[in-house]
Amino acid sequence: MTDGPFKNLKLGGCWKRLAEAVQNDAASLGECGAFASDALARHLVTTEHAKALHELDAHIGRGQLDLDPLGSVEAIFDHCAKTPFLDALQKELLYRAANDTLLSDAIAPALDAAIDTHIGETRNRFHEECIRAQEAGEMSRSEAEQARKKIDAAFDAVESGKVRDALLGGRKDAFENDLGRNDSVDEGMVRL
Repeated sequence: MTDGPFKNLKLGGCWKRLAEAVQNDAASLGECGAFASDALARHLVTTEHAKALHELDAHIGRGQLDLDPLGSVEAIFDHCAKTPFLDALQKELLYRAANDTLLSDAIAPALDAAIDTHIGETRNRFHEECIRAQEAGEMSRSEAEQARKKIDAAFDAVESGKVRDALLGGRKDAFENDLGRNDSVDEGMVRL
């Protein structure tokens, strides 16, 4: 993924900027949070996830009384590709449907919970890689500690609701404006 201690991190390329930022002393905690939000949206907005959400929306849109909400949820997810995120979403929806929550009312909190689960798993992967890099001598103890602090701050800054909106809207680039990049040719020039 990158040169350096996070090169063995088993995450997609969308996480590269966050991996580089947590290793860079000049990167602020706010920048790391923006990179985490952007990477999460890019990682979760996929064709498989869009298909599952579309099928859930179509099922709810029929407006029929669902006598077997658990069976309906399982049938929808049986027709979709298996991903860790969709597995978490299915569990959350089944939990809520088993507790007599209407499927239409369960979607938003289930998505938020599945996103939070995904954030926790990704945070753990970064932490595990810090530990591995420290044990392998690729990072000093202080560098690993600083990277873990930035990782925690980055993932703590992610707002599940905004990621959910990006996911529902199919917008991989939902956080692009938060990255603070200025691609202008005149960047750094003083205008008189």
